[in-house]
Amino acid sequence: MSQHIDQLTELFLQFPGIGRRQAQRFVYSLLHKDNEYIKRLVENIVQLKQEINQCRLCFRFYKKDINDTCSICMQANRSQLLIIEKDADLENLNNTKLYEGVYFVLGGYISSHEKKRSYARTEQLMERIKKDTEAGILMEVIFGLSVSPEAEHTRFRLLSMLKDSFPNLIFSTLGRGLSTGTELEYSDVETLKYALSSRITQ
Repeated sequence: MSQHIDQLTELFLQFPGIGRRQAQRFVYSLLHKDNEYIKRLVENIVQLKQEINQCRLCFRFYKKDINDTCSICMQANRSQLLIIEKDADLENLNNTKLYEGVYFVLGGYISSHEKKRSYARTEQLMERIKKDTEAGILMEVIFGLSVSPEAEHTRFRLLSMLKDSFPNLIFSTLGRGLSTGTELEYSDVETLKYALSSRITQ
């Protein structure tokens, strides 16, 4: 196989949820595209990095401006912090118009296998909570993770760490309007509203 095909396959393998066979299919699909399509694809990828910024507080992506924090972190009520896995979850929850606090994009789950790399921003989360509690701002931490074994393991580990470090905070998790195995990204607005309003104190 061509070195370029192998290299591009390895790059696609770094996408979440993509296996080797899928990565190879992406490469062969690109080989069937014309040069104009490839040019537009490359230009859009480059522009994406130039025009999108990542908030230094919640780690969500937003359209780049003069600020290094997003509009939610600057304007929302900082007494509540909702932990979610990814940007798509944040956007879906934000569309409910029910939650008025700030968010923290965890970026992944804590693996139950010690040898498997974890992409969860646990250190940054601890630092964010420490800073806001010391400032007397933060009162409640809400777990807004999807309902799956991996998410439950992450919630349990984080809850244990946070309760030990911040015993005066209120900890809660979204109510079970969500079915087991359901990802927040694909949940409808009414289900999310119920999950938020019926959250359970830990």
